[in-house]
Amino acid sequence: MRKLIIAAATAATLATLGLTATAQAQSAVHIAATAKKTVIAGLPASIKLTNPGGTATKCTVKVTGLPGPVTAGTAASVNKGCTVELEGVFPTPGTKTITVKFTAGGTTTTTILSVTVLSKPCENDAVGVGSDTITPLTDQLSTDYNNTLPARTACNTKVPVKPFMDTWDAINPISGVIGDSIPEKSGCPSIARPNGSSAGIAQLATFNKDADGKFLCTNFARSSRARGATDPPFAAGGVAFVALAGDAVSWSVPAVNTAAPASLTPAQLVSIFTCAATNWNQVGGGNQAIKAFLPQSGSGTLSFWTTALGITPGPCVSNNGNMLEENEGVNPVLNDPGAIFIYSVGDFIAQKFHAAKCLNTACTANASGVVCKKTPDKVQFWCDVHGTMTPRQINGIAPTTGTGGGTKINPAFPSTFDRTLFNVVPFDPATTDHIPGVSSPVGGLPLEGIFGAGGFDCANSTAKADITKYGFVTLGLNCGKTS
Repeated sequence: MRKLIIAAATAATLATLGLTATAQAQSAVHIAATAKKTVIAGLPASIKLTNPGGTATKCTVKVTGLPGPVTAGTAASVNKGCTVELEGVFPTPGTKTITVKFTAGGTTTTTILSVTVLSKPCENDAVGVGSDTITPLTDQLSTDYNNTLPARTACNTKVPVKPFMDTWDAINPISGVIGDSIPEKSGCPSIARPNGSSAGIAQLATFNKDADGKFLCTNFARSSRARGATDPPFAAGGVAFVALAGDAVSWSVPAVNTAAPASLTPAQLVSIFTCAATNWNQVGGGNQAIKAFLPQSGSGTLSFWTTALGITPGPCVSNNGNMLEENEGVNPVLNDPGAIFIYSVGDFIAQKFHAAKCLNTACTANASGVVCKKTPDKVQFWCDVHGTMTPRQINGIAPTTGTGGGTKINPAFPSTFDRTLFNVVPFDPATTDHIPGVSSPVGGLPLEGIFGAGGFDCANSTAKADITKYGFVTLGLNCGKTS
């Protein structure tokens, strides 16, 4: 009886994870389970496995067979260490066999995980590119959404009612390289990796189709800015911006900058980023030259900030040769006593309070391309790369409220610096919200079930929790609205 109960629990646990599984109790002291998972080469993946033998007793876990860029982590606070997170990038296609041994109370339970690594997304997958700000959140949302679908082991060419969702990070998740080549999806040519909202929207707006003309190669773009004057129109042949979450942006400084005041006004920020003020003592701070930095061109955070201030950045402002990535505070050029940078408040919250610490103080990847080891008590797709950069007050109002894990974006923060985060999709004249629907959708794939007001991102409780865990604000009835 005990063996049968354990075997049933094993299958149920793995099914909950979105894995196809079979389990068989081998003996009173050894239980074997097998599981299958399909991932895409080059895309971050996260797989959580829980001891099929139960979580009543503290576990030790041994994992073998992982490729270099994938780590295994546990947390004593999650199921007594009996849940392990396998997270990272499977770099090459093929089949990988991973062995996970849980030992608890003298009983060793072995799970054999077979991972099918596809060389690229399938042609009927919904593939996205663009903003770095919401890359980690979108990685999480796509993982959780895909886990609601029947498991797959290979591509097919059918038009799905619910497509799988794949999202290319804004920068290479192993090497950190910007603008490298990515095999966007099956049947499509490789492209330079779009880095930033504008680059993602521009790629979507090519409306390139796969070799058989059935599906778009890019199905959506992540955007941390609102529609711009040069974007395709909200009309047939154009695009729709779909509201996802709320965020705020503020100025930030590293700990080494002791000259900056606690708060700046919008007028003072204008003077700094137009180079009218070049010393911190001109804006209420100490006697220290200002070193103003902004993120890479194409950044939605950059576009939002310059629009909010109504400026064109002056000649003293640097993006470090276009290599200064938004919402990353660990670039050495920022470790300057005069430095000022800008930061997504949501990303700062997720990094500082909910993400794993880097393996080294510089947050550089090790030889395998790993920056941090993910554990089940932290967000699955962020490392804490804020360094010592801390968002500061505007008009005397702090960008955050609360402490520790309860830190949130301050609703009283000046609204000029609040923003909406979007997914951008092809405009579909046949649907009320103009998100591609299930009947002859523009681009070949129905996206309302993912991005619409009643879709996964807006209506699913797990997705809402994801948005909060990644530091952003849920939008309630405004989620899924298009413009």
